[in-house]
Amino acid sequence: MSPATPVIADSPAPEPTSMPAPQMLGLRAVLIILALIEAGLGLSDAPTLFGDMSHIGSGIGAGLVKAHLAAHPVLAVAAIVFAAMGRVRHAIVALGTIIIMAWLNDMPSVVAHGLEFRSAFGAVETTAKVIAFPLIAACAIAYAAHNEHLGRATFLAAVPTLFNLVLLVGFAIGVMIYGF
Repeated sequence: MSPATPVIADSPAPEPTSMPAPQMLGLRAVLIILALIEAGLGLSDAPTLFGDMSHIGSGIGAGLVKAHLAAHPVLAVAAIVFAAMGRVRHAIVALGTIIIMAWLNDMPSVVAHGLEFRSAFGAVETTAKVIAFPLIAACAIAYAAHNEHLGRATFLAAVPTLFNLVLLVGFAIGVMIYGF
């Protein structure tokens, strides 16, 4: 007896890693750009690891600072590689981990000196870096882990990087106008 539907034995199954959807190409490009920015920021701090680190101190706070300095460029390069390979979820998690590590890097200073709310700029920066960014990173990582709303997760991972980039450009413009 023959089956009701014909079976074609030589039909190739579609590859699961074939060309990504066009939407994923855009996300990959954005993630690569973000990761390149983070790699630049991380590599600019890397010489501190190879120089005199006596100013960092000792204890758990110094360990967090050293871990951030060492992990930042590694995680950024990992995000570049993941995004280039089409693993958008992994790239988002790597960028979210950079944000969490930056938050942990700031915690020894917050514990020692408290939150700075003396000026409007200090209040905005402190609120963003200490409260908003870790929550944003956690949301981005959760979205990526569940493979949901990857565009939103990419946007969330981009917010802290773009915020830091705007601060850096603003500082550079201020130095150019007023001197150092």
